[in-house]
Amino acid sequence: MSRTRLFKHALIDLFLSYRAVKGWNEMIALVGKMSRPLAETVIVQEQLALALNRAGKGEEAEKVLLDLIERRGPSSETYGILGRVYKDRWEAAKKAGSTVLARGLLDKAITAYLKGFEADWRDAYPGVNAVTLMMLREPPDSRKDELVSIVAYAVKRRIASGKPDYWDYATLLELALIANDEAAAGDALGDALASVRFASRRSRRGRGRRTTTTGFSRHCGRPPTGSRIPVAVAKWRPEAKRPQRSNGC
Repeated sequence: MSRTRLFKHALIDLFLSYRAVKGWNEMIALVGKMSRPLAETVIVQEQLALALNRAGKGEEAEKVLLDLIERRGPSSETYGILGRVYKDRWEAAKKAGSTVLARGLLDKAITAYLKGFEADWRDAYPGVNAVTLMMLREPPDSRKDELVSIVAYAVKRRIASGKPDYWDYATLLELALIANDEAAAGDALGDALASVRFASRRSRRGRGRRTTTTGFSRHCGRPPTGSRIPVAVAKWRPEAKRPQRSNGC
């Protein structure tokens, strides 16, 4: 490997290391020191947008992502980050009492997540966040009921075709809560708990890492209002962490 390639790999490693310790300003500054070809790669631009958003520069993050989509085309990753940018701005506008702005930003977040799911039907995570935000809209988005079954099917195909993890079953649990399907929620809860316990056993044996976090989906993390699922299930928060994706959300 040439020195130039080694240097590029080292920069990317440093860039992602800053992300791991939430060094958002350091990430932003490092991009300015990269060569233009490296700085314009998809991974750097996506992570730059993530850092900008976390640093409170949501409008700049939006511009970076929209420019990236225009240059490179749609992807579930890029639209997933864009959805998170709009979602954070929606929450800020709602907290500030800016009702009209908040409604517009919520609709933008829904659209971004939906486009992310449509860009890659195998990636259910933008889909479940689109569904959750559709449910939180007033009035709820009428597309929610149809999309729930489509996203659930995508998750089930992922489970059937590979090695499912906690987050696959947690996604099914969230979708079941949204659909008020108590039987499906119970099944998904049992499978998720079993996968967490299996992962914990692997960790104790030194074959894996054990990290912790809480929440349902990677962006929304809340059970649906008025769910008929028992409170103990609706408030369930096991210790587990979805494998880190490039969007970090």
